[in-house]
Amino acid sequence: MAVREFTDHTGREWRAWDVVPDDLSARTKDETYLAQLYVTGWVVFETKDGGDKRRLHPVPKGWSELPDADVERLLDKAEIVPQRKSSPGNAAPDAAPAKETARAVDVESRGESDGRGTETYDVTDLGVLRTFRYPTGRFWAVCVIHHPEDGGSPVLRFTAGARNLDLREWPKDWADYSDEDLINLLRHGAPRQSHEPPSPTTPHRRWDDTRRP
Repeated sequence: MAVREFTDHTGREWRAWDVVPDDLSARTKDETYLAQLYVTGWVVFETKDGGDKRRLHPVPKGWSELPDADVERLLDKAEIVPQRKSSPGNAAPDAAPAKETARAVDVESRGESDGRGTETYDVTDLGVLRTFRYPTGRFWAVCVIHHPEDGGSPVLRFTAGARNLDLREWPKDWADYSDEDLINLLRHGAPRQSHEPPSPTTPHRRWDDTRRP
């Protein structure tokens, strides 16, 4: 994933990165044309303060190596992504404070009203599957599961081998996240647990295990 920082002619600082989904499928015929728009991936442009965000598709060849002026011209062609309101209790990861955090996905809805009685769709509604490499070397896949095994509300599921981690609330624009932001989202969803010291009868499994006195 290429990440590029630049400053436009007005002095605004931007960060841009390309997103290439591992899989993108439409669930209904009405969504097919939307899926085709993003089948080759897209470029995300976001101001460093998180106040402006845009998408450009398809990914221009060699875009990350272009001069700033040419990257800004691509920015001008990009689609503006509407700001989304956050839901109570759905806080963004501390490591990515600039990201707006949206409401959790409504079980009954695949889109949001545009105020004219119609629904608009986001790329996250089109079945995006992302993969990324954790700093330890393990590869994770992440996607929205609309019908989890417990029959509850949709979840954002991180999977690595036989391990699954489900987020009941997640940023609506997660599919636009850079790999680094996905790693931070995973860390936020699975904080390290503090454990009580082992009892005197607990066998040593690690060299740094300690026993209670």
